Amino acid sequence: MKQSRVSIIIPAKNSATMLSACLQSIAGQSYEDIEIIIVDSNSADGTKALAKKYGAILMQYVPKVPKGTFDAPYKRNYGVAHAHGTYVYIVDADMELPKGLIAEAVKLCEKGADAVILPEDSFGIGPWARAKNLERQCYWGDDTIEAPRFFKKSVWHDFGGLDESLGGGGDDWDMYEKLKYEGYHVMRTKLKVAHNEGKLHLWALMRKRFMYGRDSVQYIRKRPIAGFVSYFPVRKAYIKNWRLFISRPKDSVYFIIMRSAEYLAGLSGIIFSYIIK
Repeated sequence: MKQSRVSIIIPAKNSATMLSACLQSIAGQSYEDIEIIIVDSNSADGTKALAKKYGAILMQYVPKVPKGTFDAPYKRNYGVAHAHGTYVYIVDADMELPKGLIAEAVKLCEKGADAVILPEDSFGIGPWARAKNLERQCYWGDDTIEAPRFFKKSVWHDFGGLDESLGGGGDDWDMYEKLKYEGYHVMRTKLKVAHNEGKLHLWALMRKRFMYGRDSVQYIRKRPIAGFVSYFPVRKAYIKNWRLFISRPKDSVYFIIMRSAEYLAGLSGIIFSYIIK
């Protein structure tokens, strides 16, 4: 039986270090009919060579956005617009996919899903990476954080793609809100994506969260209730997983410091966005 093609879209910018493992994990999938599209912004590393090695389509695209703007939604839309698959899957360069993930997502769509959430776990080096792992495990099954990244392409086009003005996760969440409002069926895979955090540093996390904070204003304006729930510091997921925190006391201390610093940076980003407005 002929398989339906899955187009995987990967935004990239000097991401070769982690992109290699990502592409290797895609090459190792049990599902065969996969098209890989790397949407690159003139990387100066080995991205071009990696694309050739793994048979990926490399597209050069530099969104015309202000410096510091989260440009992934632009690259994702651009990639999907050039995709040939029945399904599209948005993957980040620092993600590694377990062998049967694509096959499981396709099977869920064949059973009636219009879009699929692929939960994430994470790994990395150092205490902040362990704290981030703890955080991600809290979010499994949490509809206010997890959002679908695997879609029937027809469903993606029904909504005109991602809202490019939304960054910091807002583009994913906004699409999910549209799906729920219109009554589309969303399911979850049992297999989880491995997110490579590398060697995390607190300052880098804060800098990233500052950028996300600047971009989050647009999402909060567009969806004030959902935005408040998604960005609120005290989450039900943390309370629900209290046993996980107790079982990992040292990681929990780093988690509290990390999330406090990230929220402070995010708030600073929000304030900054109003100052420069």
